[in-house]
Amino acid sequence: MLSIIAHHYVVNSGIADSFVYDQNITSQQLFLEIWGMWGKTGINAFILISGYFLCKMRLTLRRYVKLLIQIFFYGVAIMLFFTAFDYQQLTLKILFNKTFCLFRYVNRDFVASFMAFYAFVPVYNIIIKNTSSQNLLYLVLGLLFYSSICSTFFLAPTMFEPLWYATLYLVAAHIRLYPNQWTENWKISSIVLTASVLSAILSCLLMIHMAVKTGETLFSSFRWHMVADSNRFLAFMIGLSSFITAKNIKIGHSKIINGLASGCFGVLLIHASSDTMRQWLWQDVCKVPTMIDADMPILIAHAAAIPIIIFLICSFIDHFYKRFIEPFIMNIIFHEQKNELTGDYKNQTVQ
Repeated sequence: MLSIIAHHYVVNSGIADSFVYDQNITSQQLFLEIWGMWGKTGINAFILISGYFLCKMRLTLRRYVKLLIQIFFYGVAIMLFFTAFDYQQLTLKILFNKTFCLFRYVNRDFVASFMAFYAFVPVYNIIIKNTSSQNLLYLVLGLLFYSSICSTFFLAPTMFEPLWYATLYLVAAHIRLYPNQWTENWKISSIVLTASVLSAILSCLLMIHMAVKTGETLFSSFRWHMVADSNRFLAFMIGLSSFITAKNIKIGHSKIINGLASGCFGVLLIHASSDTMRQWLWQDVCKVPTMIDADMPILIAHAAAIPIIIFLICSFIDHFYKRFIEPFIMNIIFHEQKNELTGDYKNQTVQ
């Protein structure tokens, strides 16, 4: 999640509007180019983690509706917050879009695409259950060729987010159900991770160098090509290898880590809820665009500290929501009561 917030630090703040690709390029810009590269790799890791656990779980209607309620609550609550302080004008169109038009933004917005993908988890699990290891591997390789290889190396417009997330789900399921020496060795995955990260950085710097040297904007537009979208090859390899590395490093059970990890979706919903939030957070509060002229140590400290602070604040808000607001809403809709020990909900109605 921190890589996603760091990505938003660069792409959602407006600081990238100050980037130039000529002899006036600065070390601050080069740092920011690299700092903001990794958002899509974080998305891939998030989906892989979800798939790894969900492939052996049952997605219920209540679980799905609970996420829809969370999305709706944060969207409307944040909108009303900005309206109350005269930062945003409330119109019927905005309210209608926030309330009923989530799936209108499929393939344009992560949350909409994720929920479209998430609705078919039971179907993916049926496919996984009734497919052999070899056939599942062939299916995964075919989908990876279509979605990743064709897009990255042949520039084919194959990216459809729900399909790509389904592909990652099947990858994670194969790793969970059919482990082997490659997926259970953190040393191998850490080498792949290091090589992939270095390759992405080198490709970025090479494109920037060519843009500065030739003056052709084509090169600058390709600086993040290998990680520009979730389905790009190095974005996939970095997400996959970081997931496998983290999975295989034995750190034991940590209530704090698990609590922070469980709030990642809420953190995303809060800090990237709307264009108004992006302007308020990155430009008005954090003053990110002004950092393009800051001294390098100050820029590095600012760019490192802000994502951590945002993550912690949003995690606290999401914890408060899940502790007090979500049980109240779930009880109204499903007549359920939250078990404080397990965090699960049980129906109060006698069947």
